[in-house]
Amino acid sequence: MVQKTSPNDPTISVVLGALTHIGQQRRNNQDSMCSFAAPNTQKGFLALLAVADGMGEHQGGEVASALAIKGVISRLGKNSSTDITNCNRTELMTNVVQQIHAEVVAAGKAPETAGMGTTLSIAVIENNRILVGHVGNSRIYLIRGSQFTQLTEDHSWVAEEVRRGNLTQAEADVHPRRNLVSQAIGATAIIKPQIIEYELAVGDKIMFCSDGLHGLVSREDMRITIEKMPPDLAAQTLVDKANDAGGHDNITVVIAEIVDKANGA
Repeated sequence: MVQKTSPNDPTISVVLGALTHIGQQRRNNQDSMCSFAAPNTQKGFLALLAVADGMGEHQGGEVASALAIKGVISRLGKNSSTDITNCNRTELMTNVVQQIHAEVVAAGKAPETAGMGTTLSIAVIENNRILVGHVGNSRIYLIRGSQFTQLTEDHSWVAEEVRRGNLTQAEADVHPRRNLVSQAIGATAIIKPQIIEYELAVGDKIMFCSDGLHGLVSREDMRITIEKMPPDLAAQTLVDKANDAGGHDNITVVIAEIVDKANGA
């Protein structure tokens, strides 16, 4: 899927590529996503992006991630009444994530969805900045030239052990508990979403992915693929790489590239 858009600044565009795949070993896809570009966004938004990786028995994870993305669209999408330009942005994004969390908690009280939860990573791109809300162990990366930076922190047991100095990153990458999240939408009583605002520049690429990708494809392989390919081809290539590596989980990739419209995209 590819979309191009121009915000109020006619010299800036965003090119989007997005793909989700069931993988090789799962019976259903518990990942959900949204990838919208203007004019299918609020006025002034370049893009609204989100990835959710559900967890739960039966179809619980699928329900949780779908509810989370529905909540993103209803609060930040084109037809929402939220005006993100005239408010405390950190507070607004925090409230959006907390409201979605409450909705998933309430839906999880039914016997068939008990205990369900989901990661959630949201971004609004406006001109030269990005506003992020994040819970869980899906990830958002910034690719700027040859630099590959993880913008979000994993809310996981191994990530917390790395931050405490009890594990190295290399040990965490192969640890048997690496998929154990420490907080998730709907599944933990209290969440503390990570909120980020970051300046963007022409040439930057932003990648969202579920752990079905970053758990199987190396950072360097992701970086090279995204750096050398347009977003749609990069998304397809990365999904293929994860499947070739075993595809043990659902795989979701969303990539946004900030381009200079005058030079083409």
